[in-house]
Amino acid sequence: LLYGQTLQRSNSDKKMDTVNKTVEIAKKECEAHGAVVTTKRVNLLSILLLSEKAVSAYELVDLYEQMFHEPVPVITVYRVLDFLQSKNLAHKLETANKFVVCTHVDCLHEHPASQFLICRKCLKVKELSMSQLKFDELKHTIEQAGFHLNSSQLEMNCICKVCYTDAN
Repeated sequence: LLYGQTLQRSNSDKKMDTVNKTVEIAKKECEAHGAVVTTKRVNLLSILLLSEKAVSAYELVDLYEQMFHEPVPVITVYRVLDFLQSKNLAHKLETANKFVVCTHVDCLHEHPASQFLICRKCLKVKELSMSQLKFDELKHTIEQAGFHLNSSQLEMNCICKVCYTDAN
């Protein structure tokens, strides 16, 4: 989405409608909290929404140029990713050093902890929400073991159904 324009992609119209609606929700939420929504922020959020897997900043640079036919410096991508993370629109997967869009962009409420299932073969990611009760139980168990939880984000190394089927 370039302000007022629909992305021209070979993806289905339904997918593009979903992306455009989600971008509009994100823009309104950001603007309601005084955040400036730039074209590059919208475009990079759109790319993350279209991505079927976790992507690195350098992959985003390449995808941006492919989709919007203009270069974007990697430092700009990192700044936009920082912005998207600060607004709970994207997550950094620490174990993979890649980024995914938050699946809760359109529900506009807090989630105590996100659990990411990351396919180790194709890097497809599924974000699940953990209930406050389960999160509190996990935090208590961690503290009982003599550790302190630094992040509420949980990342699990998995294999998706497609990759599992292909491997067997």
